[in-house]
Amino acid sequence: MITTKSPEVFRNMGFWNETFQQAILDTKIAIGGQGGAGFLYGLELARIGVQNFTIADPEVFERVNGNRVLGVNECTIGLNKAEVFAEEVLKFNPDAKINILTDGVTEDNIEEFAYGANLILNATELSMPELGTMIARQARKIDVPVLDIEYIGYAAQVTSFHPRSKTTFERFMGIEGGENAPLDEVKDQKINTSRFLAYLPPYADIKTLIEVQNGASLPSNMLGAGQATQLGVAETLKHIRTRIGLNSTRNTKPIYAPKVRWYDAYSGESGVSSHPRISYYKHLARLVITNKLLRNNEEASYSQHDREFRGDV
Repeated sequence: MITTKSPEVFRNMGFWNETFQQAILDTKIAIGGQGGAGFLYGLELARIGVQNFTIADPEVFERVNGNRVLGVNECTIGLNKAEVFAEEVLKFNPDAKINILTDGVTEDNIEEFAYGANLILNATELSMPELGTMIARQARKIDVPVLDIEYIGYAAQVTSFHPRSKTTFERFMGIEGGENAPLDEVKDQKINTSRFLAYLPPYADIKTLIEVQNGASLPSNMLGAGQATQLGVAETLKHIRTRIGLNSTRNTKPIYAPKVRWYDAYSGESGVSSHPRISYYKHLARLVITNKLLRNNEEASYSQHDREFRGDV
């Protein structure tokens, strides 16, 4: 196993010390979902010293994943995402401990998924809200925070759900029935876009957002996934510092819901929104103005006709 005496972590020193590096080495992360952000998030944590993971994803890589997931290549198309992640980590840390759940997060394995984790990343699809709900409920049982990262355009946002906070995942996402809603009822619900996006980029084509609200997949790219990863890793470091009592310096406490931290690498905008739904509608109003009144934004090829024409269905 990697230790504080291993050359793999030498260049980390200087921005933190051996005590913090040891805490990173001792951290266990559970990741639900190995899409663009989930895959890269795990790889970056492994590079700075995290060597104990539980990874859950039932899907295999397809070519459509190649624009944002570093694990996609000719050799991994058709392979399970969680297994590919494990192979990538083991290439540079053969002693890493990685528990792989190729069924994804399920009611049968949720306890195994969260067991021993110091932090859980929920990178599951919001089109399947029962998964995020399941993860959040198990995290509250074992008193562990859940990190949530989203991205849109060239921007991303992050928040965490404290296991003892009144702002639960269910309340934040507007799940009908809240913490007591049966999972089979949660499964049939649709999360409104205003619930999970505190920021909308001003350069977007508003027709794309309308398509997403009508059921199209949220467009994604490597830059957005990268920003989500950076925010997620930064917040993870804060969580680790908090766990070992190293919150002596400024700005080292994690962002907890209802607050949301967001950053747009393209526009340079950033902020922390205490009222994310208000923030969403404020940015939506700006988007309407730039699209409808000023006509500053170029059209994107994302109508249903466009997607059907190129086979993106």
